[in-house]
Amino acid sequence: MNHRITTEKRAMILTAICEGLALNSACRMFKASKPNVLRLIREVGEACEDWHNRHFRKLSVARLELDEQWSFIHTHRERMTKKEKGEHPDRGDSWLWAAIDPESKAIIYWQTGKRTARAAHTFAQNIANRVEGRVQITTDPLKGYLMAIPAAFGERVDFATEGKVFQSSKCPAHEWPRYRVDPLVGVEREAVCGNPNLNTATVCHIERFFLTMRQANKRTARKTLAYSKKLDNHALMSSIHVFIYNTVRKHETTKKTPAVMLGVADRKWDLVDVIKMTDEFLRRREEAAFEAAFASKFSVKPLSVRTYEPQTPKTPWYLDPESGGPNPTEKKPGIQYDDPQGLN
Repeated sequence: MNHRITTEKRAMILTAICEGLALNSACRMFKASKPNVLRLIREVGEACEDWHNRHFRKLSVARLELDEQWSFIHTHRERMTKKEKGEHPDRGDSWLWAAIDPESKAIIYWQTGKRTARAAHTFAQNIANRVEGRVQITTDPLKGYLMAIPAAFGERVDFATEGKVFQSSKCPAHEWPRYRVDPLVGVEREAVCGNPNLNTATVCHIERFFLTMRQANKRTARKTLAYSKKLDNHALMSSIHVFIYNTVRKHETTKKTPAVMLGVADRKWDLVDVIKMTDEFLRRREEAAFEAAFASKFSVKPLSVRTYEPQTPKTPWYLDPESGGPNPTEKKPGIQYDDPQGLN
């Protein structure tokens, strides 16, 4: 456990980094060393993932919205050489995959990684393992979803996509920084499989959640020096933010936390509860590691079964007239001779 920082101080540090403060700023503000704050992030992040994986099961939801949020680790992909991409595959683009229930505003599942077809299949399969019954799913037109979601849910999904339509605008080169992105003029919704309701097929709720992540998680903010340098720290920090969004913060629309609205939690948590949950997780992990080490060291191993091969009886030399005597020049097999030197 983390014995160097008190529970109250850990809760204050967690509050700061979950309200958009950078890691180094939190270290200076609370006079804590960087290794201690990184250890706090690692322990709390692992505990949040463990609690979420144990409690967000057998969920009954009517609709889900899936999307991905871009960020980067260490270096922009465009600035990496081909050699650097091969030596450091964890650097460059990183995507936060998330699925939200628009009714309770709860994040059902999330994962951090690359934006590949394999990641889409893993993401869809984990959601299918947590949700029961028929569900309507809406995503952006990412090609990975078109195969992953029907394969994971089978016949119990109504799947639709929503794509944005931008106006093609032309302007002089010196005025281009004013526009940067073409104006949005509409959306296109398309049914993929099942019978989705296109009037409610949207991804606006998950995109609004990603805006909350941009505001609260300094690692995902644009044009900043607080970006993540390691993938593990980035993923654990994302897990902390999602967990606090689900259990600690009241949503402005429902006036309750998403976990309470979904029926997973019975009350609103605070950050002290998160720290206590982390301590309990570490205690259980240490006990499990001790029991495993004790069992492996002091376990009773079964004795090996010895097998005896039958020996062919030998005939004494004095009972065989053809043995050649007690000390012959050539010994006959199957005869037991005298050994005056005790060599046999």
